[in-house]
Amino acid sequence: MSMRLILAAGLSLAAIMTTLPTAEAQQRNRVDIRQAGVSNEIAGRQRGYENRLVLQQRGSRQFISTYQDGLRNGATVAQYGRGNAAALDQYGRRNSAVIGQDGAYNDAYAYQNGYRNEAGIAQFGYGHSAVTQQSGSHNAVGVIQAGSGQTANVSQRGSGNVTLIIQGDH
Repeated sequence: MSMRLILAAGLSLAAIMTTLPTAEAQQRNRVDIRQAGVSNEIAGRQRGYENRLVLQQRGSRQFISTYQDGLRNGATVAQYGRGNAAALDQYGRRNSAVIGQDGAYNDAYAYQNGYRNEAGIAQFGYGHSAVTQQSGSHNAVGVIQAGSGQTANVSQRGSGNVTLIIQGDH
């Protein structure tokens, strides 16, 4: 074996070995979970590449369930009061969702399937219910409910749909 061939093989092997940690890091999904209070429960599952999920709960008897499948989906869920429940499912690529809640006994569910869909839900007081469902690409939905007892239900299919709901009673 000539010295050039050995050197070329060694350099090729070194190049492959240095790219492996980078490729592995790009396939990692990230989850950040914080809980406090009584009877908190979180169920989360991610499948795919570079999905990220940040969850946080305080108060008592909270519940969160999430599932993400695809590439570079991002989600943030936070609940502070008591008795809140949130669920979030995302399939596809580069979808992003945020669910807030703050008061007590709020329910929120967000479902997205497709490419570059955006969702939000905020709910501050108590007794709110919000459901958003989107499939397609480049869709956006936002729900903000303030006082108590508001309900919002949004369903969108296709591309380029935008919905914004703001309700008061504060």
